Amino acid sequence: MSLFDEEEKEIEYSSEYNRARKRAMYLLGSRDYSAACLKEKLLNNYSEETAERVIEDMKRYGFINDGEYARKLAASLIKGKKYGVYRAKSEMKRKGIDESTAEEALSVYEKEDYSEQLVALIQKKYDDKIQDRDDRRRTVSALVRRGYGFSEIKEAILTVLEEQAEEEEEDID
Repeated sequence: MSLFDEEEKEIEYSSEYNRARKRAMYLLGSRDYSAACLKEKLLNNYSEETAERVIEDMKRYGFINDGEYARKLAASLIKGKKYGVYRAKSEMKRKGIDESTAEEALSVYEKEDYSEQLVALIQKKYDDKIQDRDDRRRTVSALVRRGYGFSEIKEAILTVLEEQAEEEEEDID
């Protein structure tokens, strides 16, 4: 009788595995996931053993690649949302990317000069808020929350203020 029970459990596990695999393929069809996020989604309905097996299969077939996902996510956060490196790294960790993979993906952007991006952001969103001291402090806080460092922010604000002063001089002349 125990042999029959074992066969029944194997059939049940196989059925659960197939459902979990189909669910993973469905989820991956709509967008990319990190292995950790996909596992979290699968754990809502399936056992941990099944979820881990499905994740390993998805990795083996190339449907999940945390390195590639991290590179795409880094580009989206840095270039698209205009986050600084610190905020981007935090968001990547939140999405299940381990620290070393996140740092590797962001290393391309750390060497890049953010001053132009930050100056453009200040000119677009905070141009009228950097004249007043209190507003400037709030602007700095907002930019820190976006993941930029204080020295980068100070430099960018000084650049924008200098450009505004030059424009005012040209308007006077």
